[in-house]
Amino acid sequence: MNHDNNLTALRWFAAGLVLYGHSFVLMGLPEPIFMGYTKLGPLGVAIFFAVSGYLVTQSWERDPNLYRFLVRRALRIFPGLAVCLALTTVILGPLLGTLNFAEYIKHPQAIHYFFDNLILYITFNLPGVFATNIFPNAVNGSIWSLPVEFMMYLLVALVGVAKLPRFLWLVIVALLMYFAKTWASVSTDPIVIYRSDLRSIINCGVYFWIGSAFCRYKFNPSSITTICVSFIAWVSLSRWPDFFAMGAELAIPVFALGFGLARGNVLSMLTKYDYSYGIYIYAFPVQQTIAYFFPKMEILPYLIIVSLITLVLAALSWHLVEKHALKLKPKR
Repeated sequence: MNHDNNLTALRWFAAGLVLYGHSFVLMGLPEPIFMGYTKLGPLGVAIFFAVSGYLVTQSWERDPNLYRFLVRRALRIFPGLAVCLALTTVILGPLLGTLNFAEYIKHPQAIHYFFDNLILYITFNLPGVFATNIFPNAVNGSIWSLPVEFMMYLLVALVGVAKLPRFLWLVIVALLMYFAKTWASVSTDPIVIYRSDLRSIINCGVYFWIGSAFCRYKFNPSSITTICVSFIAWVSLSRWPDFFAMGAELAIPVFALGFGLARGNVLSMLTKYDYSYGIYIYAFPVQQTIAYFFPKMEILPYLIIVSLITLVLAALSWHLVEKHALKLKPKR
């Protein structure tokens, strides 16, 4: 059992948290809260970014070539996304939209949904689709994080090409934590760059760069002592909400990567296939579709149905698209 398998299973877990959290929102129910700190959907995203920061930095360190690095990153994101967007636009939209097929196919919003999202210029709506849902109009609310993720890839490449000294990773983490606390988490005024809210970039970037710093400094938090001490230290801050929130930005990567990097971790027994990306990009449309047909369904059968359908789509995405795209990764 190796670390890569552990981290793959951890990404499964993170994708499952996002699916689980969104299920409550899309059925009009209050989303569960973790430790009184954050909802489960954002917790899953935080774990995703922490793991991604570690793995992407590791990828750069193994082969610090800008062209090969960017091609590898693009092959991980865009082929699977393109197929998901095509299926959503060409099949889901005409079947569930309020427009007839001729009106729908000519509507500029349908074209923009596919091509804008394919270049990570995120739009959530297709014409007339899910207009009557409890959470109306949003076809795939999960993809907001993809441009933020890709921006982190570009920053890793920029820092790597510039050959910045290692201590600057700590400076970057400190600055992100500071701006997350003093602005991104409290401001109600968005600053939008390429249809991405700068507040989201800051809040997600904290977890990504802490994961990146763990890789850069070869810090493995997988010992029981490290995890227990970190948990006790974090919980001890619960009386001071501001410090507790800042502590979470360190604690969540410690717990996630601690389990993900542990030897012989039971997580690695779960899968040898990385369905996590497919789960992440297909779950929301599946959830909205089931909510469209059965808006009053109980949450437990809803969770079971959407999980099974999403898992099938994610498996097809991996075996028919993503796995083959990754074979095209350039070698040294």
